[in-house]
Amino acid sequence: MPKSMTPQKFVLAAFNHKETGRVPLWASIHNRPVYEYILGPENVGDGSDVSLDDKLRLHAQVYEELGIDIARAQIWPPDRHSKLKGETVWNEHKISAAEISEYMPKIPSDAEKDDEVGIRCRQIGINRPHTVFAPTIRGTFCPTFEKMGLEEFSYACTDSPGEVRRVMEINMAYARSMAERYAARKEVIIAAIVDDCAYKTDTIFPPQWMRDNWIPQIRYIIEPLKKAGKKVVFHSDGKMDVLIPDLIETGIDAINPLEPLAGMDLAELKKQFGKPQEIRDEVKRLLDIGAPGGGFIIGDSSSILPDTPVENLLAFYETVHKYAF
Repeated sequence: MPKSMTPQKFVLAAFNHKETGRVPLWASIHNRPVYEYILGPENVGDGSDVSLDDKLRLHAQVYEELGIDIARAQIWPPDRHSKLKGETVWNEHKISAAEISEYMPKIPSDAEKDDEVGIRCRQIGINRPHTVFAPTIRGTFCPTFEKMGLEEFSYACTDSPGEVRRVMEINMAYARSMAERYAARKEVIIAAIVDDCAYKTDTIFPPQWMRDNWIPQIRYIIEPLKKAGKKVVFHSDGKMDVLIPDLIETGIDAINPLEPLAGMDLAELKKQFGKPQEIRDEVKRLLDIGAPGGGFIIGDSSSILPDTPVENLLAFYETVHKYAF
């Protein structure tokens, strides 16, 4: 890396569609074995055993060791007893369509919001020399949908559309308040809006409904960030390419991930690849496609889950650092 080019400059160049001769690396590592490999098992306690200061410091060390340029979300890996099996695990559905008129989302107090922003800005500062940290703001669709499940949510949208809008607007107000706080902080240069809206094959709900009800809310949420000159990356898993033009119109600067637009299901490919050499070959192929012309950041499709083999992850990062320059 040229001395004049920091990770922040490479990342911002990608957001501005400028080609610098280097593709930034994005990651969200939710994988305990990776932390243990880098830090040593004795230094990776369960969440309740590790102080916040140590979590922030050790998290930054892991990302620096792997050469990650931009990251979001968690500070610490799963506890020792946690084990994901590779499938998506939705939250327990607690709200029925008949109960939605009684439902009130639990929103943090102003003091709790300020504490969260303070922690994330500390994290930005600790990571800054080597990794751009993008604080996460949840959207409105996923927090509402997750509480009900698709069937009950569908019934509620038909029978009580006003109540669905009420709940989504409560979540919107919360997200907007977080966006306003991050917009006011000079440490923040990029923020991540996270609102899963698609399955592997299509959007979770009809695209026109999303355009009418959800897209205006995303626009409202990110408005203070854009006015403050911040960059905004939007995250959703799945095939949501039909909504990308609408998201671009809201002011979103980047979208993570892009597996459907690349003609690839990267999450499925990760499960299928058992040999590091296959991973190296695939990473090289994707860099050859995405890097020319700039505007491309390579990374995982969502996050690095606990069952991802460490040797596969290391092969991925080694190949990025070898060929992304």
